[in-house]
Amino acid sequence: MKFLLILLTLLSSFLFSETFTLKETLLATPGVLSLNDLTVEKIDTDKDLMVLLPGFEYLVSRSFLKIRFPEHEFTGPDQIRITVKGPDEIRKVVYEEIEKKVGVKDFEAFVVKTFGRFPQDLGLSSVRVTRISKNLINVFLKFTDGSYVTLNVVLKKERNVVVLKRNINVGDVIKEDFVTVEERDIFEINGEPFYNVSEVVGMVSKRYLRSGTVLTKNMLEHPPDVVKGQIVPAYVDLGSIKVSTFVEILENGHLGETVKAMNVESRKYVFGRVEKGPVLRILGVTE
Repeated sequence: MKFLLILLTLLSSFLFSETFTLKETLLATPGVLSLNDLTVEKIDTDKDLMVLLPGFEYLVSRSFLKIRFPEHEFTGPDQIRITVKGPDEIRKVVYEEIEKKVGVKDFEAFVVKTFGRFPQDLGLSSVRVTRISKNLINVFLKFTDGSYVTLNVVLKKERNVVVLKRNINVGDVIKEDFVTVEERDIFEINGEPFYNVSEVVGMVSKRYLRSGTVLTKNMLEHPPDVVKGQIVPAYVDLGSIKVSTFVEILENGHLGETVKAMNVESRKYVFGRVEKGPVLRILGVTE
């Protein structure tokens, strides 16, 4: 019987839930945001959504509203952009602290969630910024009246980055017609992207990459200066004496790296540092 009552309640909620139309944008005054502020139609509810601080921009998603108000249906935009009127002194302080934390300037920042109550006095006592993920920041604000507000802030910054136009395999050398430049949000990119095509041409892929991938510095490497099987000049520096020979490289390497090799004449195994040329400076003999 109890199960039947629960089922009827859920079914009734589903069949008779009201549908409300969401606004696309909102110019709001500082204070507390309610659902009525976001819908074209009026809603009978006393639930508050967020603390609106002056000068900030907010994003409220339809999915967030559906979680908060499961008894209602919503139509309209996926996100509502809210601009809060008023002086932007608090926002400037917060942006400066975020800038120090992420090391990026000229970003957009949108508040997506708040905790706390609207302060009676907007004088700031302290600000603490914590990076939750690459694009999500938590900001703790303490005000002079003793109240506090925490903000979850999403960062955005569109920049032109290098993107693959085709699939490539491990070891493929990047050619100019393999890539293009597209505008992407750098806070949604894992790793440090390339911003110019000239930076990646001639580099080698370290793994299989799909078309549409934003190229980052951990995906590519410069081609080796010496490769396994290559015969190169080598020398041993004995101070006033320099002995020259030839060696066969036994592993790929770049300038400045130490690699294994084999003396072509004696067939002894050696190791040395790759120098410009390429030339191997022999540092020792291996058993």
